Amino acid sequence: MAQLAVTGAAGYIGNLLSRTAATEGWDVRGVDDLTGPISIAPDGIRFLSERFFSPEALRFLEGSEVVLHLAAVSGVMPCANDPVGTREVNVGGTAQLVEWCRARRIPLAFASSLSVVGAPPQMPITETTPANPTHEYARQKAEGERLVSSLRPSGIAGVSVRMSNVYGSYSVSGRTVAKGNVINEFSRQAATGRLRVNSPGTQRRDFIHIADVVKAWLAVADRLRRGAAPNDVYLFASGTAASIREVAARMEAAWRHAHPRRAPLAVDVVENPRGAVELLDERFQVDPRATWESLGMRPSHELDREISRIVADVIPPS
Repeated sequence: MAQLAVTGAAGYIGNLLSRTAATEGWDVRGVDDLTGPISIAPDGIRFLSERFFSPEALRFLEGSEVVLHLAAVSGVMPCANDPVGTREVNVGGTAQLVEWCRARRIPLAFASSLSVVGAPPQMPITETTPANPTHEYARQKAEGERLVSSLRPSGIAGVSVRMSNVYGSYSVSGRTVAKGNVINEFSRQAATGRLRVNSPGTQRRDFIHIADVVKAWLAVADRLRRGAAPNDVYLFASGTAASIREVAARMEAAWRHAHPRRAPLAVDVVENPRGAVELLDERFQVDPRATWESLGMRPSHELDREISRIVADVIPPS
């Protein structure tokens, strides 16, 4: 079996990715320091609880044929509140991992973010849209991209995966795991009968289901193992954008269909805690066709269908 290293293996994406890779025949070694907001050591793989760039972690990962680097202090506000500490991990740690890969000639795929493009003058956003970060989290991700791309002059594949808003849940040992983005937050809020939309609500996002993201990560890993990953940047996005108000309206409509005898969902527009860094461009659109064509696949989870499934599973308020 090919040996796959996954950093951030206990996180929201990393946990499902690690376990899925193991079921598909990879010999997976995962590392995670278990300090993130979602930290569940994955079953079915060899796992070490350490910082991904520690000497112990790097020794544990020896023999890997591909590294998928998902570990990070993630999120806009944590990086804004502690730029020095988060930079030590997200930039300094990534630099150490890149040099470790360079010395062993191991290909590396880096979990970046769509936020690195900032507010581009031209839409839609594609794989070739240059990085132009506007806040600390995006700056750290952009620096990670530059570090990973430095492998290429040495003849080592180093690719960046820019992900849009990942949503969806899965179960681990009876526990439901879901990240706190707007779709997952709305699914929790629906059980109270009220949705809270961060103002102004016209901000547009591209949402992609975690099952499609995991499938795409494994396709990238397979191409890296075979030396067939020419792309510098992959763009994991659905290609269909919606405003937060539109998402709330779709969820409210799905609620009325699923629970016709219950009161309709109320929708409140509230103060936006990320207002200073929120991308508000109403032209926002992503075109990830080059990525999906390169990987020979396409997303299979459509947003409206998933919203209907989410709402049908919600227990209405009494």
